[in-house]
Amino acid sequence: MSLARQNRISVALCTYNGEHFLPQQLSSIQQQTRLPDELVLSDDGSTDRTIEIVREFAASVSFPVRITQNTHTLGSTKNFEQAIRLCSGDLIALSDQDDIWYPMRLARSEQEFDTYPQAGLVFSDADLIDEHDQLLGQTLWQRLGFVGRRKSDLLAGRYAVLAKHRFVTGATVMFRASLRDRCLPIEAGWVHDEWIAMIVAAFSDLRPIDQPLIRYRIHGSQQVGFQNKLEQRAQGKTRAERHWGRVAESVKELQQMCDVLSAMPLDEGRPVLLAYQQHLQFLSFRSGLPARRLMRVVPILTHFSQYELHASGLLSMLKDLALERPR
Repeated sequence: MSLARQNRISVALCTYNGEHFLPQQLSSIQQQTRLPDELVLSDDGSTDRTIEIVREFAASVSFPVRITQNTHTLGSTKNFEQAIRLCSGDLIALSDQDDIWYPMRLARSEQEFDTYPQAGLVFSDADLIDEHDQLLGQTLWQRLGFVGRRKSDLLAGRYAVLAKHRFVTGATVMFRASLRDRCLPIEAGWVHDEWIAMIVAAFSDLRPIDQPLIRYRIHGSQQVGFQNKLEQRAQGKTRAERHWGRVAESVKELQQMCDVLSAMPLDEGRPVLLAYQQHLQFLSFRSGLPARRLMRVVPILTHFSQYELHASGLLSMLKDLALERPR
């Protein structure tokens, strides 16, 4: 009896001036109990020793390392898009330059696909560390709030949770290369992991691995980290400006997502697009609330159940009622 063909695993690693932490990450990839079949590295114009470090690493490992150097800076999202396109494996594991993988990171992720063939993407928890490799006493999922109801909603197929909360972190992700063409290109304004997770969910299951498979580093020079990109854009603005700015930006991004999925052939048995559209409809309602607070009262009260489903219930209602918005 012939053995089943093993998946080929590609690691898509993006770098930019990563000399400080990159050696630890590369070493952790080299120490995997299940080695990758290739490492595809896309460098976004580093001016430090990043490329030299990678070339030394490539000469020391048994698997191929393919290096692409950008002639001009693409930015984190487009750099990951490029690395993903260049992968030749059946499964693609995403990697940041500044984390540390536990030895079973690839093996455990691959195992999840073997156990759940309907899965298109798996992602795990992570232990948080600082720039000195010290554990911060908290996990990634605890920090992102991916516990309790949010996790149960995802596993139960209540896909509004994906539009409402962003908890899939690319550094822990592995997904099927067969879904790559549906995920790319990534629309402007999106972070690669958020976009890929929400697209993949329209075609196959997302599987959370309730185990830290990496040490996720938090430090001041991260290109993409815990500080929400909307908050980065809103620095110096008032609380009200930040609130309504986040709502407006969420409308714009989710409209992009719905437009892209609407043009694809979808399985009617997976109501993911419908869940996104319903969430978009609610966000659009919030974005269109009148400037005068008194005129907001009745519309907000009539949407009470929607606030429970698509927002944070009474807290979101109070914010929408109390915070001044531009006339």
